[in-house]
Amino acid sequence: MGGLGTVQAFNTVLVRARVDGQVTKIAFTEGQDVREGDLLAQIDPDPFRTALDQAVAKKGQDEAMLANARVDLKRYADLLANEGVTQQQYDTQKALVDQLVATVNSDQATIDSAKVMLAYTTISSPIDGRIGIRLVDKGNIVHASDVNGIVVITQLKPISVLFRLPEQALGPIQQQCQG
Repeated sequence: MGGLGTVQAFNTVLVRARVDGQVTKIAFTEGQDVREGDLLAQIDPDPFRTALDQAVAKKGQDEAMLANARVDLKRYADLLANEGVTQQQYDTQKALVDQLVATVNSDQATIDSAKVMLAYTTISSPIDGRIGIRLVDKGNIVHASDVNGIVVITQLKPISVLFRLPEQALGPIQQQCQG
């Protein structure tokens, strides 16, 4: 009895860049076995690190403005009680404090986003498997929108085998499985 079959991996992953940039390191060789989390490639992190530094600096600047606005608001509250400022002046200062709180929160979101983008410059294996053909070289510019990706990783364990047999072979196979 004979039949034709195919061996099929449960998972095959096309690893792509999630940010645009120049590939500064390829850390694998074709045919190499990798584990989930192993470094595959590095994209130049400097532009992303700079964006993070700028976001952190902007937050510091806005926090200083917020601290000053809060001090002024406290002064206005004390003066309002003694009728040294109008309700409108106090309300305007309170609105400025609220606006600066929102700005600082926005700055934190920008920092969080910049950290994520910086982390995306390190490309790691998402699964255990075997590396296929390298699709980019060190020095290439890659884009998150690239169709081809960087490399394909194929999971080898577990793996499935698909094959077809004529119907008349089914009986003997079932007998072998039961016996």
